[in-house]
Amino acid sequence: MKPGPLGDAVQMVSVKHESEEINGKIYVTTVSRRPATLASYLAALASYYSDVKTDYTNQGIMGKDNRDIQQAFMANSRQAAIVEAYRAAKIENELTIKGVRIMAVNRDVSNLDELRVNDILTAVNEEPVTQEMLSTLTDTLKANTTSLTVIRNGETQDLSIDKISFDGYLLNGVLAIEEKTPTVTIDSKGFGGPSGGAMLTLSIYQQITGQDLLNGRTIAGTGTIESAGGVGQVGGISQKVAAAHSAGAELFFVPNLTELDLTTTSNYAEAVRTRDFLQSDMEIIPVNNIQDIIRYLETTI
Repeated sequence: MKPGPLGDAVQMVSVKHESEEINGKIYVTTVSRRPATLASYLAALASYYSDVKTDYTNQGIMGKDNRDIQQAFMANSRQAAIVEAYRAAKIENELTIKGVRIMAVNRDVSNLDELRVNDILTAVNEEPVTQEMLSTLTDTLKANTTSLTVIRNGETQDLSIDKISFDGYLLNGVLAIEEKTPTVTIDSKGFGGPSGGAMLTLSIYQQITGQDLLNGRTIAGTGTIESAGGVGQVGGISQKVAAAHSAGAELFFVPNLTELDLTTTSNYAEAVRTRDFLQSDMEIIPVNNIQDIIRYLETTI
């Protein structure tokens, strides 16, 4: 694991009818992962901001679902950024429920073979789906042949699922939410993963509100975006801080858990130690939610 490339979240987000140019950068920080050689392994051991990890990624996940799973998590991460940006801007009434995004399917149950991860389930037996309906879907599937309507790759499909005789777990999903009037377009430009959620949310918020929170500044950060705007802890903090420092970022926003302090392995503690090791002037800003980031930028313009 080494410092990875940076993506500018300002350039990733496009808001319809918003043409005002933003002066500044919001860097999404990443970690570069590659198989270790003997030379790179020894170099990583000697480097403060490189690391060696055993990669358990996707072990135990069936190959036929792997790509769909990645796409589902990416779609859900983008959706969370839009939802929390709208919520922070107090315009969440402009969002609507599209259906339920399927996040996992038990492939031991052959009756579910037609269903794919990342399908958006819109109707069950021709009834529009709700979050409550998802909680009873298992019982519905076990009771009789069930008709499911899904959106797959932008196209609507009707599936017929034979009655299931199985006592265990079948599938799960999350609400799929969209704008009533499509406004926000996100082009991640090849940068994936949930750890860019906080910076992506900030970029969307800034553009849908028309605020200039950057005032010409270059900022960076990391953290997932959770429900109610929470910013969650992530990995690779040392690598991300080093990358942001090299790019000349003035501020670095990092998840902060109030029950942890600088003597522990919290994201904030690791970021401060790396910053100090690099003798960087970059300011490390601990945050718990997206509102912390917005308030800080508003009060330091």
